[in-house]
This record gives sequence, structure tokens and C-alpha cells, in this order.
Amino acid sequence: MKTLLRTAAALLLSAGLAASAQAGTLTYQGVTFTSSWSGNLLTLEIDAANPTGDWAGATSIGALQLKDIGSFADVTLVSAPGAAANWTLSSNELNANGCRGGSHAGTGLCYSGERVALGDNMVFQFAFNGGVPALDAPHLKVNFFGEGDRKMGSLLSQAIAPVPEPETWAMMLGGLGLVGFMARRRQKKA
Repeated sequence: MKTLLRTAAALLLSAGLAASAQAGTLTYQGVTFTSSWSGNLLTLEIDAANPTGDWAGATSIGALQLKDIGSFADVTLVSAPGAAANWTLSSNELNANGCRGGSHAGTGLCYSGERVALGDNMVFQFAFNGGVPALDAPHLKVNFFGEGDRKMGSLLSQAIAPVPEPETWAMMLGGLGLVGFMARRRQKKA
């Protein structure tokens, strides 16, 4: 029986170590941002099908920034929707005038360019090289625009909180089950 318990504990531990992917979600004024990463690839999905509040009239996105993401030597835009594939990278802070604030070299990135029409399931993917990126809860900034050059509402500036992965829940439930099994076994002996 002890061998069975040791084997079960080892399997739970190895399952937890194998689960390297992280994900997080932020919903703000009807727009949902989901970040997920595995290895050195960060995927940012924007679901802007039904914006509300200040962003109800938003029709396009002009720039986005990810900061407080650990350290890295280089980042490249792997894929982006529409014209955003031609956006340029800067290490500067995103402000009301685009990527023109202070520098965050090696800890943040700001992408901007021709505005891209908002839509359902817009996906941006970034590949990081060198350093130790901490991509589980990136700080996100986004500029939305309406018709013409009209900016919509305030510049979004919030952290995308991480959410537990299914492997994490499975490991936690397995551990609780194991503790319950051991407690019941001890009760029977007494």
C-alpha cells in the first residue's frame, strides 16, 4: 500500500512539473483579453465583438503594450491580425500619443502602426528570447479608436491576472483525495 501511495504522489508531482503553460484573463468594458504562454511564446487574444461603456463606439486598435514581463534580450511579433503584422516594436511606454513614453528596454514592449479593425478573436503572438520572461500576469495597455482619429475612452492600463490551469486543479484535487484517503485509513487503524 505504501508503494501505491508513493507512486500516486510521484505521478501528481510529475504532472504538476509538466504543466508549464500559464493563462490569464481580463475583461474591461465588454472587451476580453486572454494571455497564454508556453515556453517562450506569448499569445494575446482580444475579443472585442461587443465593447461597452467608453469603448462602445470603438472601431479599431492602434497600439498595445505589455510590460512588467520579466527580462528578455529580444522579442518578435510572430503573428497578428491584418495590418498589425506591419506594426513596429518599441521599448517605450504607451501613452496617449502612442509608443512615445519612457523606455522599458528588456522588460516591456510596445507595438503600434496602422490601426486594425476591432473584431472577435484577434490574436497576437510574441516570441521571447534570452533572459527570464515572467509572462504569467503581464501589465497590458491598449489604445482604442473610433471613427477618424477619435480616441475612445481612457487608455486601458491593467494587469491580466493569471488563472489556474486544468493541470493545477487536477493536482490539487488529487492531493486532497490522497490526504482524505490517508486520514480515513488512520481512523480505521485507531
